[in-house]
Amino acid sequence: MSVIHHSLMRLPGGWQLPPFGIHQVLALVIVAVALWSVGIIWLALQGGEQWVGTWQDEIKVHVYVDRNQQETMATLQENIMDIDGVDHVRLVSDEETQAWMEKWLGGEGLDAVSFSQHLPASLEVMLEEPRVATVLDDIQDVALAQGAEINEDELELVEAGDVLGTIQNLAWFATTILALAMALIVSNTLRMILLARAEEVHLMRLMGAKEWFVRLPFVLEGVLLGVGAGFTAWLLMWPLVWFTYDWQSNIGIDLSGWMLFLPLIFGGALVGGLGALIATTNIVSPETDS
Repeated sequence: MSVIHHSLMRLPGGWQLPPFGIHQVLALVIVAVALWSVGIIWLALQGGEQWVGTWQDEIKVHVYVDRNQQETMATLQENIMDIDGVDHVRLVSDEETQAWMEKWLGGEGLDAVSFSQHLPASLEVMLEEPRVATVLDDIQDVALAQGAEINEDELELVEAGDVLGTIQNLAWFATTILALAMALIVSNTLRMILLARAEEVHLMRLMGAKEWFVRLPFVLEGVLLGVGAGFTAWLLMWPLVWFTYDWQSNIGIDLSGWMLFLPLIFGGALVGGLGALIATTNIVSPETDS
């Protein structure tokens, strides 16, 4: 009884075409999980930025004054404008207030003009960038001193923006650390494969193969492994997006997994290629082999 051995096709340099061996599969799974974790971080930041809104481009707050005290409006506007960190201050017109009220009422036939007359007068305060740390406290102090009020919700948004900025910096740091870790995982995997094929590599050296010819198949394998891990991580993002759809709708955000497709694919290819380059740094050409 004869036994038929099936051998996998190999390219010059020892590149083994898919299906990968157990070491490649384990490396792909580990890198995919790491990339999935990175994707979760940036998906959460995407949702946070949508929740905070477009105000980040032009940070502004509103100060409200009772219509019975409008004689203090000009003085209040001057005092706020004198605060360090304030770009400019303008009075919101009654027409703008009525238009906002009509939009807020949803066009249900209610009298927006009558409703808007019961709203306080409003000053729109635009802040300079970068924002002075104490400017919000100074605006609030000036407003309270003259019987006005500042929009507390907008203050919370500004604070949320500061937190998001800090989280984004931490996300870049975590992404860099995880990328290096993933590159080392790919490097160790390919290094084991390289050692297992040492005889093939040595034979290629004896036959006069150049360094790039020996290294290229391993680099391609690393890139392919990284792309596969990136695609797997991207697929794993969708269940999370789908399962949280109702929650997203309730808070007014719309997470998109498509925005992460190219970053995960190219990120995987980058860490895979980097790991392969690290793994093959000790390969030398026959000319330098003593």
